[in-house]
Amino acid sequence: MHSGSYDHEHWSSRLAFIMAAVGAAVGLGNLWRFPYEAGANGGGAFVLVYMICVLLIGLPVLAAELFIGRRGALSAVGSVSKLARDEGRSPAWAALSWIGMIGAFLILTFYSVIAGWVIAYVVMFVGDFFAQVGASGPAALAGGAFASETPGAVSARLGELLGDPGRMTFYHSIFMVITVLIVARGLKGGIETAVQVMMPAFFFMLLVLVGYSFAAGDIGRAANFLLFDFEITALMDGEVILSALGQAFFSIGLGAALMITYGAYMTKDVNIPRASGIIAVADTLVALIAGFAIFPIVFAVGLDPAAGPTLLFESLPLAFQSMPFGLVFGLVFFVLAFFAALTSSISLLEIAASWLEEQTDMPRALLVSILGGIAFIVGLGSVFSMNIWSAVKPISFIPLFEGKTIFDILDVLTGQVLLPLSGFLTAVFAGWVVSERAAAEELGFKSETYFKAWRFSVRYICPVAVGAVLVYGALIAPLLD
Repeated sequence: MHSGSYDHEHWSSRLAFIMAAVGAAVGLGNLWRFPYEAGANGGGAFVLVYMICVLLIGLPVLAAELFIGRRGALSAVGSVSKLARDEGRSPAWAALSWIGMIGAFLILTFYSVIAGWVIAYVVMFVGDFFAQVGASGPAALAGGAFASETPGAVSARLGELLGDPGRMTFYHSIFMVITVLIVARGLKGGIETAVQVMMPAFFFMLLVLVGYSFAAGDIGRAANFLLFDFEITALMDGEVILSALGQAFFSIGLGAALMITYGAYMTKDVNIPRASGIIAVADTLVALIAGFAIFPIVFAVGLDPAAGPTLLFESLPLAFQSMPFGLVFGLVFFVLAFFAALTSSISLLEIAASWLEEQTDMPRALLVSILGGIAFIVGLGSVFSMNIWSAVKPISFIPLFEGKTIFDILDVLTGQVLLPLSGFLTAVFAGWVVSERAAAEELGFKSETYFKAWRFSVRYICPVAVGAVLVYGALIAPLLD
């Protein structure tokens, strides 16, 4: 066990850090969760509240997490504990990172299951691609996906996958193994190398898909739905606000100790306010662009934009079946989703790996394998909750988890309790425990006005807003249902 300090690796450049942080933020939260949350919460109202949450709450908390990590230069738990001791406060403040780290690890367990669905659909589209091209030649490329199947059969593919625990376990294991292999290679040899390949490919494919959506989809209805079509009263709807803030935290990776961990690997030449702005803007733009890649296709073929979590895996394959070049662009879309999932999963695993490196002399490959194995086993609970354990609702006596399966419990626990709670404590810690001098020195705002605005936000706006949403989501809303 190491004591005092631990010499972690550092990002090789500012660009490497930005790409890794954006990759950590950009994931299935943007491609899967954002579109279905926007669809289920009225479109434009949700998008507007989401953007307000990112600006007033997400950005200040993101900057706080990055400066805590860089100043502590340790794992998330170690960094918060070190800063607390430096300020003469109790190292028990590290609880905020423990909450975030546990939340991130639990997210990884079910995130890998969902990413396994993505792999399954990549396999489906690849098989269909070769089958159609093999039978009809290049002319098949202009047609839709799954041309030989009925729409009912295409729609049923998700249900068939969820009802097969063996297939789900197989794809869940593949994704977890890939994640472990990357993280086991370390910061520069693993995470940096992976994001430097995947992120440019991700953005290229995303722009290609948006171009396709604009050309083949109903861009007018999509733009109206995402930007303009909402009632003013929806902006004050507690459920919309709760969903928007939860999406902001989930998407950017706040409250999960993720950005504290990545901040610890930053060198002093990185400007934290600028980097925070780039990360938040990039993540928000990707979410919006994903909406413009998905909803024009959904509207063009008359599907329901409020389809919920099945939007990505049930509605879109149906859309690609009936659209020109759907065979090609359906495959591109799910490869894109795979890259997005992987850049986030490696960051989720790195949080615990960073802490465990400080606690043991085990080789990194071994400790990452152990963590990955535990995440895989816990993830089986989510796998089975969709089939053989679907009737198991283990803690329905708690209003927040009434009628919820293991998968649902993990989703709600992390998104509505652990991440907001950690984010609330992070804001309080950065605003009230860390001294103004230390915060100003580490953040390096060029304008005193900007620093005061950040400090006011992180001391007052963020704790009050996140605290209110936390209480509403965890205590009040369940009683109103």
